[in-house]
Amino acid sequence: MGTRGSYAVSGREYEEFGGGTSCYVLRRGDYAIVLDCGSGLSAAKRLLADCTRIDIVLTHVHYDHIIGLLNWNAFPKTARLRLFATLELWFGEKTLQRFISPPFWPYVQQPPEQISVPPNGEAQLEEGVRVRFRLSNHPDGASILRVFTDEGDICVAFDFEHLTPFPPEMARDCSLLIYDSMYTLEEYPARKGWGHSCWQEGCALARELGVRRLALTHHEPYRTDEVLREMERQAKEVFPGARFARVGDVYDISGEGEDSL
Repeated sequence: MGTRGSYAVSGREYEEFGGGTSCYVLRRGDYAIVLDCGSGLSAAKRLLADCTRIDIVLTHVHYDHIIGLLNWNAFPKTARLRLFATLELWFGEKTLQRFISPPFWPYVQQPPEQISVPPNGEAQLEEGVRVRFRLSNHPDGASILRVFTDEGDICVAFDFEHLTPFPPEMARDCSLLIYDSMYTLEEYPARKGWGHSCWQEGCALARELGVRRLALTHHEPYRTDEVLREMERQAKEVFPGARFARVGDVYDISGEGEDSL
């Protein structure tokens, strides 16, 4: 639903890959997990419309990953909402309350039930669904996620810089790895320490850890569709299961059905 990094963009040259910031939805029946709530959350409203239970899992609280929370209308009014994050890294349960209240927002909104998970802890979401958190190399603190389900596992590394080793247990044999590919190898030296990675690192990791599919995400804001298509072509030569994430992509993590790409 949202594949762009740092801030949203719009225009004809961004239509294919989308201009919204990080937001992915994992759904089974009337239950859904929302992975980060960037501006891409607005496109997820139709997917969530008939859900009765929704769990929001945040990797961190930089604006591009929580700006969608200003619009609670994206969630059905009757749905049970819970929010999971490593809140102790920031201001505890007051983190989101500060963000969605004056002077940053004209009126106070009450966040859903918030559940703080230890930085390297786990949380049980539903029967057969749990999420593991591991600290990521990213300014101000962030988490790499592994979502365990009966159908298959997903690893989420939206904001990760490869200056530190990637924890292999977070992605090994996953059905899908969603990996930060904001910079090119040529751009990266000037941006070292900014907390982001390159598609080459994602492809190498996917090959090493036996990942079935790789979704490269957190696109640099002004990377056009044309440029991203060429980068994707290069990535597929290295790892055929790679794809630069687009708005509207649907993955079947069970491996039994077909992706809608």
